Amino acid sequence: MTTATSNSPRTSTSKVECVCCEESFAKHNLYCPKCHAPAEVSSVVAERGAPPQFISVIGPSGAGKTVYLGMLLDMLSQGKCSLRGLPNGPFSLAVQQETIRALEQQRFPEKTPSEADQWRWVHCEVAPAKRPKRIVDIVTPDLAGESIALELEHEETYPVIQSVIRKSAGLLVLFDSAQAREDGRTEDIFGMKLVSYLAKQFRGEGPLRWRRTKVPIAIIYTKADSCPEAMEDPEEFAMATMPGFVQGCERHFARHRFFASGIVGSYAMGVDGYGRRQHMPLHVEPRGIIEPLEWLMEQV
Repeated sequence: MTTATSNSPRTSTSKVECVCCEESFAKHNLYCPKCHAPAEVSSVVAERGAPPQFISVIGPSGAGKTVYLGMLLDMLSQGKCSLRGLPNGPFSLAVQQETIRALEQQRFPEKTPSEADQWRWVHCEVAPAKRPKRIVDIVTPDLAGESIALELEHEETYPVIQSVIRKSAGLLVLFDSAQAREDGRTEDIFGMKLVSYLAKQFRGEGPLRWRRTKVPIAIIYTKADSCPEAMEDPEEFAMATMPGFVQGCERHFARHRFFASGIVGSYAMGVDGYGRRQHMPLHVEPRGIIEPLEWLMEQV
């Protein structure tokens, strides 16, 4: 466990410093007025007395970020794997609760709204079962994919995205494997924009901007239960479907690795009240959920 430094979020009797954007605000506020991060996240980390090591989650619209994050939190909190997770505050349980409830009702969670003040935040303290004092924080809003896309085109449209990324010691980057297989060019272009954006946030515009950053990123191809080629060899799948993105990772990130995950063992096709076709999860069988986080925690 690292020792306390001046990088730790600070608290006083009346004020707290936001752990994400470093904005100071009144302690009685429930959320940071600048980035809408829950004040409880900053208070918990400050009381722990050590600078946080963030791991955050990002990806395009439809990548399955909400479902992946909800299932990850559920598995961590159950303590049945190599990692243990302790969600902090009721706000941290919202994504987990909604995901599990939706899957039990044979549906997927509702789409995340684009408005930043409506994003649900997650804070989960994670530690290896064999090293319980080595804590890493999963601190991330459940970002809307459309908001990420807009931020890539027009930086600082959503300042909170930059704040969270720059604080991150590692990233989980999600892509829909079926979308990559069927429309790889579109996903590849998005991926190239994303990896360039991430590299800029970590390195800035100075003389070191061409060096590879050491911040590790785990790239996860989600929904691989319906895309066996991604599950079989995620790195080869990435090279075949998103070669520009792979080159971008190799150029900008010294530590990156490809993974595949699946949550639903079987689907059915249904029609909602508006006549829209949608997939219905019939059987939940999570695979490849914990492994990317295990790898990240070995790197940070």
